[in-house]
Amino acid sequence: MVTSVSANNSTKAVASNSLPNIGQIKTALTAALLGAGISDASEKDVTPKGFPAGVSWTDAYRMVTKRMDDKNPSTPGNLVLSESLLSRTLSGTQTLKDLGITSLSRFPRGTTVMGAIDQTMQNKSNGILASTLAKSGIYNLSAFPTGTTAYQAFKLIEDPANPGKVSLDTYKEYKDSYAALSSLGITSLQSFPRAYTAIEAKNLIEPKAELMLSMVGVDKSLFKDTSISSLRALSILSKLPTTINELNSLPAGTTSEGLAMQANAAKKLVSMGYNDLSGFSSMASFQGTAVTAVSALKAVTGTPKAADLPRPASASTERYFQPTTTTVVKSYGTPNPITTTILAKSPGARVFPNPLPPTQIVTAAQVLAANIAYWGKR
Repeated sequence: MVTSVSANNSTKAVASNSLPNIGQIKTALTAALLGAGISDASEKDVTPKGFPAGVSWTDAYRMVTKRMDDKNPSTPGNLVLSESLLSRTLSGTQTLKDLGITSLSRFPRGTTVMGAIDQTMQNKSNGILASTLAKSGIYNLSAFPTGTTAYQAFKLIEDPANPGKVSLDTYKEYKDSYAALSSLGITSLQSFPRAYTAIEAKNLIEPKAELMLSMVGVDKSLFKDTSISSLRALSILSKLPTTINELNSLPAGTTSEGLAMQANAAKKLVSMGYNDLSGFSSMASFQGTAVTAVSALKAVTGTPKAADLPRPASASTERYFQPTTTTVVKSYGTPNPITTTILAKSPGARVFPNPLPPTQIVTAAQVLAANIAYWGKR
């Protein structure tokens, strides 16, 4: 249900204040609450039902409306009561109640239900974020790219229909996507466009991985897991013979080392922009011979370049396939030569004795006499 409230001649205040009067708010919001399943909602209620305690009708209305452009530059547009916003707000209110928060009085004025959930999750001192993740079986951030914070991870897998809750389906999809990327050594998203998620990054290069498998000449029936992603399949091929247990029996005449060489060559060619090997078959150097990914890559990278070398069919995506795994090299530093010290003389320096000055024990009377003699001169 979507309710639209627009300004007309009789309600000029609506356009200027951007909100309808309280009567219109109660009528529209009550109808929306009844449609959302709040059967006891009534316009006579002091505050609307389904919202945290103390939330006024006007504040509740602001939480569940959005402004739609009416193509008229002289008006602010139409204020639309959104069914999805209302549903998320009601669900978020229940989430806050489950966390023991029944009022928004502790939050800054004007904070919405979704804003209250975000502020609660970002508070590192209450332990709610860690508890929420742990209840969903997430005890560490190993399923997320390097540098992802706990709050960022939560927002990536938050259930859009239930704010403050984790969507297990989204988490599984995110986990599988990152596993496919990390199998190629891509542990961060620094090479991808800004604000890309692991799912978006995986979807971006998955078609390229399919071209790579096609260039090698294998399909997923070669793998024990036929539902495997193309990225994961490519990773298995490029790491042969270590990953031989992931494959069924190899075709006759094919070795694991040779298959790995073909997979790595296809990976390089496709990332450079070559979608297949058809353009290489017309080269004079390949007349009468079968073109493979290894031989094609040798023609592309060799010098001098052949005059009939085909041009790439698409833009280069090499940076997307660059591994971002960094090997930590432990270094304890090099010895720092001591050039000066107070414990030993420098080379060539002479040493002189430095005896303590002679001491004399005096009485208090002698000290007073000395002071009188000294100060009396002034």
